[in-house]
Amino acid sequence: MSVRSHFRTFLRAVASGLFAVYIAWNVFWLLQWKVPSSLFLALTGIPCPTTGGTRSLRYLLAGNWHESLRYNAMTVPICLLLVFCFVWLCGRWLGKRRLVLPNWTLSAWGIVLSAAWLLKLLGDTRYW
Repeated sequence: MSVRSHFRTFLRAVASGLFAVYIAWNVFWLLQWKVPSSLFLALTGIPCPTTGGTRSLRYLLAGNWHESLRYNAMTVPICLLLVFCFVWLCGRWLGKRRLVLPNWTLSAWGIVLSAAWLLKLLGDTRYW
């Protein structure tokens, strides 16, 4: 096996392990009938770009856009990009084509999540 192949195997193992930790974290809180807090925030003390997204969406759907923006100002762009990617991949799957996203989506995710993180870090820590 080549070094590249070993590296890919290593990355898959790390990703699988991190995903298992993430699932365990969420199951732990859900079994206590609580909404899981952000694992990244709990481990590092700083929020991830999507921290507050659920609360933000809840306030937005209730018509309280001001409070929604306080919890996560990038909730709408994140949701729109997520829906686009989901619909794109469903279309590819239904067409029995390779499940790949357009190249520009990586840049779009990078920009949206970077902006969300910057706004989150500059915002009020009470909304983390």
